[in-house]
Amino acid sequence: MRKSFIIAAVALALSATAGAQDKADRVYGPQKGSWSIGVGLDPVSHYLGNMFNGNTDNELEDLNGEPLSNDKKITPLTSIMGKYMLTDKFGIKVNIGMRFRSDNERAYVEDQKATMNDPFSQDKVIDKHTTKINGASFAIGVEQRLTSNKHRLQAYVDGGIVWAFETESHSYSYGNEITELNQRPLTSTNEYKTMSSAMPNCRLVSDNVGKTKYHNLGVFGTIGIEYFLTQKISLGAEMNLSAVYTFRGGHSAEYEGYNVQTQRVEKYTNVAVPSSSAFEFGTKNLGANLTMNFYF
Repeated sequence: MRKSFIIAAVALALSATAGAQDKADRVYGPQKGSWSIGVGLDPVSHYLGNMFNGNTDNELEDLNGEPLSNDKKITPLTSIMGKYMLTDKFGIKVNIGMRFRSDNERAYVEDQKATMNDPFSQDKVIDKHTTKINGASFAIGVEQRLTSNKHRLQAYVDGGIVWAFETESHSYSYGNEITELNQRPLTSTNEYKTMSSAMPNCRLVSDNVGKTKYHNLGVFGTIGIEYFLTQKISLGAEMNLSAVYTFRGGHSAEYEGYNVQTQRVEKYTNVAVPSSSAFEFGTKNLGANLTMNFYF
């Protein structure tokens, strides 16, 4: 009996020692030669937060991400990030965000040609407004881990450079044509401008001839933490501070109207906004990000 008790005690002690050793040898996340991919969770947290704070302006499109654009924070709202560890505590990071969007707004308008032929006509034509926004952001930097990879909760700092661009264009088409007899046809907005004495009634065709371009170039620094749910999956939170130079290209507006001198429909280009630039550094550029990361 005594012998059996001693054997059980020894087995229990060996099991506890092995468990402690296994725990001591367990590595969470980054180690030399490992790499990871991550995704930003900011749109999800933004959407869920609005559900509980009484905000009635929550839309499913809030779950869409977008890259760094004019007067936006330094990192994309949603992005894909990657990391490669050169040592257990030092690695290289990249971050990519993309946005491609096209909206088509359509509106019915009375068909004036049909009404001219038949005053009781109910025919309609369609006016259309098309908006296209495309952009991307790219960031590269280095990361230094501040704590050991033996712990579930780890801290780090990183820094790097970021470049982003965005283009935006608007175009308009109308169902009722401009003619000599109908120089100011009905549109969904009925907005006309006088470009000259020869063209007193002009409507917008393109709000951004050649597209408006935004460029952002900057540097950033970040402090963050990661909590490892498993040895290979973590949730992260970070704060960043950036210095950004922004350049906004000039753009022109194009109109069409009937020229009473030439007796034909012509287009007129108006330089609406010249190029501009800005530089900003300060607490306004503080940003926060939530991430989910997967290590391999």
